[in-house]
Amino acid sequence: MTGRKCALWLAAAISVLTFATAATANGATRERPCNGAVELCSKTLDQVVLPGTHNSMSNEEYGWILPNQHYAIPTQLEYGVRAFLIDTHYGKPSAGSGPSNVADWNNGTDGSPKGVAGTYLCHQNCSWGASDLTAELGKVTDFLASHPREVLIFMVEDGIYPQDFATAVNDSALSDYIYTGPTDSYPTLGEMIASNQRVVVFSENHTGNDSDYAEVPWYHRGYNGPMQETPYNFRKDESNVDLTTQQAMAQLTDSANLNSSCRPNRGGTTGQLFLMNHWVNGLIDAGTTGNTFTPDPAVAQVLNQPDVLVARAQACEARRGKLPNIVAVDDFGDGDLTDAVRQLNGVTAKPFFEVAKPKGVTVKSGARASFRLQIRNWGSAESALTRVCASVPGKLAIKPKCQTVFVTQANPGKGTATVKVSTRRIYQGRFKGSKSGPVRFTITGGGDSVTTSSTLKVNPLKPKKPKRRN
Repeated sequence: MTGRKCALWLAAAISVLTFATAATANGATRERPCNGAVELCSKTLDQVVLPGTHNSMSNEEYGWILPNQHYAIPTQLEYGVRAFLIDTHYGKPSAGSGPSNVADWNNGTDGSPKGVAGTYLCHQNCSWGASDLTAELGKVTDFLASHPREVLIFMVEDGIYPQDFATAVNDSALSDYIYTGPTDSYPTLGEMIASNQRVVVFSENHTGNDSDYAEVPWYHRGYNGPMQETPYNFRKDESNVDLTTQQAMAQLTDSANLNSSCRPNRGGTTGQLFLMNHWVNGLIDAGTTGNTFTPDPAVAQVLNQPDVLVARAQACEARRGKLPNIVAVDDFGDGDLTDAVRQLNGVTAKPFFEVAKPKGVTVKSGARASFRLQIRNWGSAESALTRVCASVPGKLAIKPKCQTVFVTQANPGKGTATVKVSTRRIYQGRFKGSKSGPVRFTITGGGDSVTTSSTLKVNPLKPKKPKRRN
């Protein structure tokens, strides 16, 4: 086992052990959320909507020229993106002055890529920006290892051979999470998580059973059966007439245009998964026509608003008979894609608490007992006002006041509460020995509530000696 795979296995094992402990502490097993919501665990992949990004690898964070996104893929993952439209290319290190120091490699003139070129994520031109494919997929692997309840989809504009993409997947250890099942029907998210096959991968062009290319069984040719989509170039209308930016935006925002914007494109209307492309390239004030590579955050601020996204997705459902499974945007972070997706999934953002059972405490009668509670949050929202309350046996102790703690949201988020219980003065009676009873804790916040318990033992005081009479 390689060092990387060993580390990932250990992380997964720790996660399982933590879950088992938390389940015991709460008295019954609660299934953790799937992609942020418990309600999604019982739904099949083709019944779920995922937040997605267009040209996901092209980003400001890495300093790319003409970026489509503000954030790199690892940051997008942390912020909730679960579907990625990426481009793969061959490239060679270059001494150029571009942000990547990687030059395009031309298969037509340079011969075979083996031993000549590396594999990269690039958009159109690697000199505009390039990320080493294996290294970037390795960051996805790290995310999956630390977030064991997330399912992802990748759609790859494949500029490299399938076997070279498969090599990067294997070398990055992402292969440990690849979905190998059918694409005409899907398991539930809960089942995908249980099997740890949590990454579904499609290509736009030459994969699967294409006789001209080596077959990689899990690398599915997306628009040859599994996937259907909407148009993606809204710089032209349905009659192929050039539109200004404002006219193009109206294709996605005006109710009269939404049905047309959902017309079939690649993949026809038969795929189990449905991609809604939702962006307009081009500067909002440029007044130019034709498709450009220059996204504008001012456009995304309009197009990525939840009401706009939800209205168009529902129009696509009316025309195509199903909600989109991927809603892909430019400039993720402008507007609120994740809120729109939650609305489409019929779920709300809320925490999901797990609490490890505190150790029992033994104190002398009249002293304070301290119970430390470690709270974990696997939900899709933080809980700034998490209320921690305790009930105690009235004969042993005085009920403490409830306290409020902050529990972060980082899958898992964390919070800590220390509950101090003042015991009563109890004296030894006829029978010696400590007095004990249960202490029950309730943790509530943001729409979730869990309980756990511990044990309080109180060592009685010795009886007071009677005063001597003179």
